[in-house]
Amino acid sequence: MTIPSHADRLRLAKLVIHRRRELGWHKVDAAKAAGLTHTTYMRVENAQSVRDVTYSAVEKAFGWAPGACHAVLEGLEEAPLAGDVEGGARFAPVVNIDEEARRAVQDVVIAVTPEMPAGKMAELEKGIVEMLRQRGVIPPRGEDATPR
Repeated sequence: MTIPSHADRLRLAKLVIHRRRELGWHKVDAAKAAGLTHTTYMRVENAQSVRDVTYSAVEKAFGWAPGACHAVLEGLEEAPLAGDVEGGARFAPVVNIDEEARRAVQDVVIAVTPEMPAGKMAELEKGIVEMLRQRGVIPPRGEDATPR
């Protein structure tokens, strides 16, 4: 993903504010529901840069599909709601499952080993995506990646 512009973050911020109000929450309520500090949550509403894990927390709290914030940052006008719940997990179509898997690995590495060099992290991401593909978790390249 490219670095979002201020206009992209502003579009997302407006949707976040709208959804928070739709849920009848104050800013503090939204931060608490997302498991974020008030300061971190306000960075999203103020269209400031945040980490991917922050967007993931907002998506979960707001009932949005995984990756909804990034989809908006990449041009989508509305944040898609989460899909059906199956086995305790929410499913929604994933446009680029390889990229989503890499982001998940990156989030975990940053949380557990923040000092890992970017090159090593990219190597780890690539290896895990390939391992998931070999195990059938990620479909072979070119096949439909939409969860069933």
